Parts: sequence; structure tokens; C-alpha cells
Amino acid sequence: MKIRIITSLFMLSLLMLATVSMQTYAAKSTSPIGNYFIIDSAGTDQTYKLSFKPNNQVLVSGDFQVSAQWQWQPQQQIMAQLSQPQNQFEIQLSENETYIHQLTGLSFNSKTQQQSPYTQHFQVWHKETQEVVDTYTISGEALLVKQRQLKRWQSQLVNKTWEIANIDEVTHADTPWFKSNSSASVTFHDKGTGIVQHWDNTQSDLTWKLKGKKLILNYQRNNEPMKVVLRVFEYIDDIGLRFVAKHVNKESKQAKWISGYMIEKQDLALTYEQIIGQWRKASGRFHDYYPDQIAVASVANTASKWELNHLGQLVREKLEHPEQGVVLNCPDNSCYVSCEFFYELLAKKGNTLYVAHHFSSEFYPQGPLKMQGKWILKIEYDEEFGIQDFSRNIFSNTPMTLEYEAQKEAYVFSRFPDENGEVVNRVKSPAGTGTFSFIDGNLHTLINQQENIFEITKFARDGLSVCQYQPGESCATGRQAVFKFAHDAGPYPAAN
Repeated sequence: MKIRIITSLFMLSLLMLATVSMQTYAAKSTSPIGNYFIIDSAGTDQTYKLSFKPNNQVLVSGDFQVSAQWQWQPQQQIMAQLSQPQNQFEIQLSENETYIHQLTGLSFNSKTQQQSPYTQHFQVWHKETQEVVDTYTISGEALLVKQRQLKRWQSQLVNKTWEIANIDEVTHADTPWFKSNSSASVTFHDKGTGIVQHWDNTQSDLTWKLKGKKLILNYQRNNEPMKVVLRVFEYIDDIGLRFVAKHVNKESKQAKWISGYMIEKQDLALTYEQIIGQWRKASGRFHDYYPDQIAVASVANTASKWELNHLGQLVREKLEHPEQGVVLNCPDNSCYVSCEFFYELLAKKGNTLYVAHHFSSEFYPQGPLKMQGKWILKIEYDEEFGIQDFSRNIFSNTPMTLEYEAQKEAYVFSRFPDENGEVVNRVKSPAGTGTFSFIDGNLHTLINQQENIFEITKFARDGLSVCQYQPGESCATGRQAVFKFAHDAGPYPAAN
């Protein structure tokens, strides 16, 4: 009996201590008040406005506006649960099978002006049966910015042309379900006038004005009046800025929050010297552009041909074979171009390039190529090709062949989200299926409880020379092997 009493008192003390700790945390943690913005940093430019109200209420706006209830979570995280799910897109698999993907909540770090993880929470709604059939999350990096922290306009706009991200929208009359944000080229004249050049090379007259921290643009698009109100949250040297903006179609009253780059166009054009080397995007994906005009995606993935066209644009084509998929060289006469990629240099600062990127793609196999959108990319340039270790991920759904001592073993490395939205690294080999990871620049595979370590000893365009060993061993005692790539680009320089 005494033991039970002591145990009960102990548990009660722990409960009281936890309650006091939570009360102390809540007292010390200042609840957010006013307007904030969540700005995705992974290249998607996803943007949400948060207007915090009393009693843990918050108004969440994107291309929608809905109330939400928020609460504190561990490590200064905030979870905002939407009062009503918001439709994002729908997929119709058959006449009686339609799935609507809906946003249900956001969780993010409460610290402002720094990169932090954030999560979008989704559910899948079966339209015909009117029930939730699945839930998942998408995680990324974002910046939380308080509206009062936004900056005043310092850039000189007049008599300059600027590429402004996401203020335009691509649509196609014969594909009514498709729409995509796009950048537009804007020239500012004095006396509050200017020109907007759209993705399809049509132009609109512009009126503009500066009002406090706001740059206000008004123009017509497809006979509908548009208003864009931009505010600065970061300046980029002397070449541009990053903004957050409210975009309003004054005819339909539809509004959405956007963000992105606004880059002043310098009098520059790409040269072969600026292309040859490695181009890395903020997302981590990169291309190696070789002097023989072959480009390889992230070392081990697809290869394609590139050229510098008469407009000073870098152009790549995606060549498709009906059975083999993406190929570098067509084995017969059945291949066709399924995508065209274009890169135009806007500005350059050291080894950092800001480029306007657009591509045209088919909507169905061997269909006409249609514009998908235009975006501003930040590219880090390096004159060196390839990788020296496995510190950067090169895998998506990537086949490679491990060759050693006249033996060949087929590997497939893949990175796909599981049912909870978390990316899982999986590897298939003759020994079975397992997982892989990167530790101290080396590739570790775990298959049937057997761990192998692969360390790069030399990079070549057609494969990675590695030593293979097990935990507790070293490269000096490991087996020498080569991971051969499947993209058919061959070695560089080409073997005689």
C-alpha cells in the first residue's frame, strides 16, 4: 500500500511539474500578433499570409482565405489547423473515381527572418463517396517574415527593365485544366508609365506608383484589369531583390499571394565559357555542361544535348523513345522531342547567375509542345564537373551497374515519399532491397542487415570509381569497383 501511495504521489508531482513547465513556456513565449508571411525557400515560391487574431485565431491566405486555430508545439513550432480544407488540385482516374487533394493545415517555426523547416498538411477527399481516404504531408524550408519587417523601396526603377517572378499566368485555350505562374518582363518609364511583356510576347500598358513600402502595378491582361502590390523582404546586392506580393484580378475579384525574385536585366548574354561547367540550383539538382555539348543531370541521371542559340539562350532538348524513355541518341527513327528547355542570362554576380528559365512540354505522348511557364532561377556556377564524394544527393530513380573483377551487379537507387510524406532512400540490388544513406561523404547501403560502404576514389562522366568495404574496415583494404552510369554519355574526353 505504501508503494502505491508513493508511486501515485510521484506521478502527481511529475504531472504538476509538467503543467508548471508548460505554463512557464507559454508565459515566456510571446504569442504572435499581426501579419506574417510564410515564404517557401525551395524554389516553389509557395506563399501564405498569416493574420494572427486574439484567442489563438489566425486568418490564412494563399489563393484562398480561411480562418484557422493555432497552438504551440515543441521547439517553438506553431500548428495552424484550417477550419475548412482548401482544394489544391483534383485527379480523375475514372468516371466515378475523383480524388481532391486538400490543404488542412500548416506547421512552422515561430522564429522570423531565418530559414526553418515547415510542413503543409494535406488530405485526399474522394469526391464521389464524400470521405477522406488518405492524409499526407509535404515538408520544406521556409522563411517566416513579419509584415513590419518588410523594407522600403531603394531600387531605381525608371528606364530599366526588370524580370518579375510569378506575376503572369500561363494558360492554353485547348487545355482548360492547366495553369501555371510565370514571370513577366516589366519596363518602367517616368511619370508612372511602363510596359509589361508577357510570356507569349504580348504587351500591356502599365501604370505604377510607389506608396510607402509598396510598389503598385496596374495593367490589363486578356482584357481583364490586374493589380499587383509588391513589398521587399530582401535586397540582392545591386542587381535585384526578393518580394512578397498580393496579385488581384479586379474583374473576377480573385486574389492570391505570391513571392519571388525581381531582377534588373543587365546587358549580358550567355557565352560558351559561362555554360561549360556545373550549374547548381537551390533545390540541389544540377547539370554538368560538357564542351562536346552533352549535358548530364546530377551526374548519374539522364543525358541530353545542348546548344547556344542565336538569341544567346542555352537550349536543351529531352529526346524520348516510346519504349526506352529518355535517350541521348536515338537507336531508330521512332524518337521525338518531348521537352525543350531555355535559359536566358539576366544578371551575374561572381559565380552566381540569375537566369530566366522556361520550357515547353507535351501534354500527352507525341503531342504538340506547349509553354509550361517561365521562372527566375538562381544558379551557382562551378567550372569543375561531377562530384568528389556523396555529400550531395545524385539519386532520384537512378540505375547504376557495379562492376568489379569481371562481375556486374545492377543497382537502382530511388528517393520517394512514403505514406507520411517522408522521403525514403531505397536501393535494389541482386542481394535484395534495402536502404541507403550518406555519412561523411560516403554512400552506405543496408541490405538484408548487411552494411556496405562505398567511397569515391575518382569521378568520370561515365562512372564513379569506388572502393567498397564494410564497417570497421577502410578504403585501403576495400574492393576496387566502378559504378557505371546508364545515361550513355560515355567518357569525357571521349576514348580514342
